[in-house]
Amino acid sequence: MTTPRTRGRAGLPTVVGLLALVAFVYWPVFTGHLLAGRDLFRIFFPDSAFLLESLHAGEVPLWNPYLRLGQPFAATLYSQVYYPPRWAAVLLTGPIVSMTVMQLGHVVLAAVGVFLLCRRLRVSWPAAAVAGATFGLSTMMTRLGLQQNLVDAAAWSGFILGAAHDATHRPGRGPLARLAVYSALSLFAGSPETTLWQGLVAVLVAGLAPRQAAGARARSVARVTGGLALSAVLAAVALLPTAEFARNSLRLQDAWSWRLVWSVSWPQVLSALWPLADWPRGSYWGEDQWFILSLFLGTLPCALAVLGAVRGPRRARAFAVGALLLVALSLGRHFAPAAWVLLHVPPFSLFRYPVKYFVGAAFCVSVLSAFGVDALGRFARRLRPSRLRAAVALVGMVGAMAAIGPVVRRLPMRASADAGAPWVPLCLGLAVLVVLWPRGAFARPRRVRQGIAVLAVLEVAASHAVLDRPRYTPLEALLRPFSLRVFLPEPYAGRISVDIQGPEDPTRVGKGNTIERSREQLMPNRFVEERLPALEGFGAPEPRYTDVFHDAGERTVFDLTGVTHYLRHGPPPFDDLELLNTAEDGTTLSRSRTAMPRAFLVQRARVVTDAQALAAVEDGSQPFRHTAFLASGEPLERPACMGAVEWVRQGAQHLELKVEACDDSYLVVSDSHYPGWTATVDGQDVPLHRADLALRAVRVPKGLHTVRFDYRPLSFRLGLALSVLGWLGLVAAVLRRPRAP
Repeated sequence: MTTPRTRGRAGLPTVVGLLALVAFVYWPVFTGHLLAGRDLFRIFFPDSAFLLESLHAGEVPLWNPYLRLGQPFAATLYSQVYYPPRWAAVLLTGPIVSMTVMQLGHVVLAAVGVFLLCRRLRVSWPAAAVAGATFGLSTMMTRLGLQQNLVDAAAWSGFILGAAHDATHRPGRGPLARLAVYSALSLFAGSPETTLWQGLVAVLVAGLAPRQAAGARARSVARVTGGLALSAVLAAVALLPTAEFARNSLRLQDAWSWRLVWSVSWPQVLSALWPLADWPRGSYWGEDQWFILSLFLGTLPCALAVLGAVRGPRRARAFAVGALLLVALSLGRHFAPAAWVLLHVPPFSLFRYPVKYFVGAAFCVSVLSAFGVDALGRFARRLRPSRLRAAVALVGMVGAMAAIGPVVRRLPMRASADAGAPWVPLCLGLAVLVVLWPRGAFARPRRVRQGIAVLAVLEVAASHAVLDRPRYTPLEALLRPFSLRVFLPEPYAGRISVDIQGPEDPTRVGKGNTIERSREQLMPNRFVEERLPALEGFGAPEPRYTDVFHDAGERTVFDLTGVTHYLRHGPPPFDDLELLNTAEDGTTLSRSRTAMPRAFLVQRARVVTDAQALAAVEDGSQPFRHTAFLASGEPLERPACMGAVEWVRQGAQHLELKVEACDDSYLVVSDSHYPGWTATVDGQDVPLHRADLALRAVRVPKGLHTVRFDYRPLSFRLGLALSVLGWLGLVAAVLRRPRAP
């Protein structure tokens, strides 16, 4: 019988073991190294720097003025503008260290959440510990630290499913409130695909709950669905601007041709339990996905998950069905039914990279492994230990380890599969020995569960020692300042053009193209940390005209948008540029003398189509110097004359200019035109027009005027109103006293 005292004795070793495993898995962090690969240095470091800048200024960072002539910031969910742990980490540890702190905190949160969920599902302490370690501390989750928003959202899985379980079996306001809050936090973490699969599994938990009549099951599903819908209301302040940005981006123009890119291949599914079964992988955008660099969960946890699905209690069915569905979805283009769903069935059709659903499958496998541990303990109760059986199992394990390599080399498997093949019989054989061991220590089911749990956790630890770890970089290298700043004027009134292509593909990393030098090369978004506005930018979604405008590489676009300096890993892009500096690795900084001012007046304007505007922008004679090519507004034909524009005040979400117009004119500002920007002339609202395909323009009469631009998107105001009402209603519902009977 389990008592509070025995539960306490069991809980302390679990906590100590979890912390010890975290320390082992992330030991480079404790030697002064930080996570810095993939999207961390390309997106999350610059985003964190801008978030910190905005928090210090007391502003909600709705708009990033440094990226692609300016673009929405809070509307990119992975910016995590409304995610409280991101604020705390950035404010306390800075933009670079905070990402590693976030990873450590969220893998612990993920492990604890799954552990508590399993305890709620009435599995033993050792079994719950296996589940928590398998999900939170597997090599898959460790390598996902380079995609921080996905890890952060996934960390709430155990808590979301625990609340869904309570809402199913103990209806009330409390469980529904927890479900809504945890799901909203998952949405704020910035990986909506993760919240989607969490909601799918939550509905399965309600719909497949055991010992419920059809009517009760339908009510459970309705409650859980209502809680998930409420979370969308709570997160509306993030979701509505995100939807607006997607509508004004390239995502709707390219017919989602990339929706099935990075689908999990069949060898990669096998690699979840068979180390190196998927290596070598194919080309970066080929049949294999490269989003998750390791899918390995462990041979023993996967075997236990199968046992839990087959021999576990009925409450395990939801997770078994969830695992199968999510593995199928992760296969994407490699499994025709999944491809059809992902292309045609909302909300799945809104997202790309099917591999993200494999994280949900890993979560379900982790929970099932806990049921498998307890099922093995029950089996041990009926099995009489035997030295002969143990000896046969030992001989069989050694023989299988010796024979499996040559056998695999004869099969149509990947070249590295035979290197990881002995791992499979070793782990399974050791588990069999734990069950069959003839000594009294393992005769009781509780001892068998503990032995299997220790073995499973040791496999998780061993996998980190054998398989590649994520990219760690010394802190001092990441803090190295941008040395070429001395060649730029202060204050900097122009724009810079940079190489945005980083080492995203490990097969294409060039000389000098390293994480350590990314700030020196401002690559790809690290110019944000230097507060330097740029024409280019990296990250999705891309604004509507990015492919033909920002990334076109046309000299006319550079001149139109006021690009005064070029930073290249190699020679300057144009012969007439003035070379300012050449670094040892070949990085050059050069200056242009032909760039337009970032705000200028023209006395001629034509209303044209987008195709005509693009042609004018690409015209080598640069007609935009004297004519504004408008998508709306009124034509203008006045003699060219001199005017003056003076910058008075500029912030992330506002710009004030003093304009002296020599005649009726259009003021063109080479900042992005986007819904939500408004303009006033001398305090009076005026129409804001899209000029030269992607820029802003307003008409000003002759004379001296003050022109102001402000970013006040309706999507944010409406989303904020919905979120505030949702949170107030939730608090009121929780605090309301129940009626007296």
